[in-house]
Amino acid sequence: MKSQMLKSVLLGSVASAVASAAIAQDTRNVDDQIIVTGVAKAGNKIETSISVSTLNADQIANNAPRGTSEIFRYLPGIRAESSAGGGNSNIAVRGMPLSTGGAKFLSLQEEGLPILLFGDIDFAPADGFYKADSTLARVESVRGGSASTLTTNGPGGIINFIHKTGATEGGSATFTTGLDYRDFRGDFEYGGPINDSMYFHVGGHYQQGGDYRNTGLDVVEGGQIRASVTKEFNNGFVRIWAKYLDKKDATYLPQPVALNGNRVAGGIPGLSANSETLISPFNAIGRDVDSEGGIRTYDAQNGFSVQSASIGGEMSFELGNGITLSDKFRYSDISGDFVSPFAHAATDADTLLATNFGGATGTIFNGPNAGSAVTSASLTNLTGNNLVTEVSLFDTELEDMSNFVNELKLNRVFDFDGGSLDVTVGYFKMHQNIGQDWHWNQFLTTTDNDAALIDVSGFTEAGILGYNRGFGWNGNNRLYDIKYDMDSPFVAATLSVGDLNFDASVRKDYMRADGGGFAASGAPFDVDGDGVIDPPEADVSITDASQPFVQNFSVDNTAYSFGANYLLQDGLSMFARYSRGAAFNGERKFFGDQIGQFTGQIADRGSFVDVTKQLEGGFKWQEDDAVPGNLDIYVTFFYAKTEESNFEITTMTSLDNEYKSKGVETEFAYSNGGFNMLGSFTWTDAEIDATASGANVGNTPRRQADLIYNVTPSYTYEDLFTIGANINGTTKTFVDDDNILIMPAFTTVNLFGSVNVSDHATVSINANNVFDEIGFTEAENGRTFDALTPGDGVNDIIIARSITGRTISLSLTTRF
Repeated sequence: MKSQMLKSVLLGSVASAVASAAIAQDTRNVDDQIIVTGVAKAGNKIETSISVSTLNADQIANNAPRGTSEIFRYLPGIRAESSAGGGNSNIAVRGMPLSTGGAKFLSLQEEGLPILLFGDIDFAPADGFYKADSTLARVESVRGGSASTLTTNGPGGIINFIHKTGATEGGSATFTTGLDYRDFRGDFEYGGPINDSMYFHVGGHYQQGGDYRNTGLDVVEGGQIRASVTKEFNNGFVRIWAKYLDKKDATYLPQPVALNGNRVAGGIPGLSANSETLISPFNAIGRDVDSEGGIRTYDAQNGFSVQSASIGGEMSFELGNGITLSDKFRYSDISGDFVSPFAHAATDADTLLATNFGGATGTIFNGPNAGSAVTSASLTNLTGNNLVTEVSLFDTELEDMSNFVNELKLNRVFDFDGGSLDVTVGYFKMHQNIGQDWHWNQFLTTTDNDAALIDVSGFTEAGILGYNRGFGWNGNNRLYDIKYDMDSPFVAATLSVGDLNFDASVRKDYMRADGGGFAASGAPFDVDGDGVIDPPEADVSITDASQPFVQNFSVDNTAYSFGANYLLQDGLSMFARYSRGAAFNGERKFFGDQIGQFTGQIADRGSFVDVTKQLEGGFKWQEDDAVPGNLDIYVTFFYAKTEESNFEITTMTSLDNEYKSKGVETEFAYSNGGFNMLGSFTWTDAEIDATASGANVGNTPRRQADLIYNVTPSYTYEDLFTIGANINGTTKTFVDDDNILIMPAFTTVNLFGSVNVSDHATVSINANNVFDEIGFTEAENGRTFDALTPGDGVNDIIIARSITGRTISLSLTTRF
């Protein structure tokens, strides 16, 4: 009876894993609901006391994500700001703060191991080091719960990318082109048996173009290849995999947009907020000075570029007497660059020249209007607006982001009359290098899609206002190399008695940091080598050996979690959980008022360990998918308290706040014949609970929406075609913690359709943001300007970033 009940539960759980397929065949698989993320031992979805969601390859392909973070918009509880391009996304979970950048409280993983030790490294967010392609089998997401104890630096949740292994023979090749933008991409994958006990999988992709914002440049170029081999034994398996990634993705940073009262309003004449950018052929290439005093050429069309070679493996063996030994490891040799213009200010030309440059004359240096005089009237005639934008170019060499990670687990199942006790003992080890070299130029440009450099007589050289002087700061040429070691023993146990599962886990994280670097100071430097110190060469930021800073310390934290799940009847369970976890701070502590010598055991642990406390509970309902019109619903109520100590580089501001949030996540899936619908709604009531200054207490944290939602209906007709839509939206958010400026609510609609032209070929069309919606995800509170109509005392420009506008792509997939 019990086995029949479990069989029914597993069959019923399948429906929630899969939405409509891109081909007209049943792609649902029980394995999609065997959860391996955020649990000590794999188990089915309905019997775990965690909030977990799964996306399979067909769901991901249907919605044609233009970057890794666009995959996350289909996951409940996750707010991914997918406005930056192929990397550099900001990702929040369950109201935990997004005060700077990256994903501090969320662990992005590949095959169950963190991609990077920290989720919010300056200029190196984890999503930029992972590129999804047709080798991806599924994505598993865990919010809250056991993420506090079964990973490091992911107390808010885990997003895990799991790849195809070749256990089922077959493959595919997909060729995609942009219909209203320039892009060409090819994906391939194939796997199958080598002999009776071995199988392999190999695949990857290559892309060129990616010009979603009409730069006229190949801002996306490169690809990856991934291969794995698995050997099965009578009592287990061994898998070895390797991956090589060499790719650049455009990175879009905030730019001037319109401000209407207290609302971020949209684009400005000459510069669309969602389909244009300040990156252009006329300002992309230049030179600056590296930490060793060498002249370096940069190219902003390289955006976020990554070169990574990884080798990893996994093994699991049953040793007898209910004992299982398993291990996962990965070594990644990673380097790259982060190059992109950040708009520091936007001012009308006449005011800028009179106020900042003493009435000096300005001239457009290059581009189609080279040689033209710069005045408010002339720029309005040439570009559509009167603005000159002051740009700080983030040019950061990611010299060494390499890491090694290993997780060893020993599991023992103790069976007794009426139940079992499952005990796991494990040890997590990760070594992370963070080696970066910063050199940020400051220059002036026109404010349009063909942004050209502007010269000001007596102040600039070829449009450069300051070499290594981004934000007008001569301390930005930083060089540092820090090595972090994390050692984390953990224990987890699950007691099963009848229909009740009770689990508890504890983890001890020990972090050690060794390394340091040098700050910078200004000095004259002959960048062009002509023997003359020109104005922008008079105060060049140069690494200063007399300003070393050191990290040589250790810090630790104890995390724990306990929960219970009760199977009320076939397909219905309820669960509850309490967790205490933490996110550790890394290299960001170098900056602002945190610069200094950190040695020994840190007395102020709160400065390096941000604790989270979470309480959650809910229910899971799964109907038998053999019955027409079945509905699956998962509901989780949550409450979280979060500490955060951080530093925002663009405003040079140290943060030391506490937050609390409560809310509910609802995920559902419905199917009836060829019709499928799945979606999620997350309502969050978050507020700032405490700050170092006492300001803004009780306000809503910046960029935190009350409601985010996602609904995907689709219809598949026999073996002929599939059509569908994805509706994704958010309510308004505040620009900053003071809750004055507002980024309005927005909803995007994505359409997809596919036709099977033969048994082995499918043609698909995808339209992302089909109504060309403008949706702001980030704005700079301190960067508002009275510029479009100067002198009226009303700020009408703000520096902000919107999601990307409409793009339509066409794909041909062949299966073999």
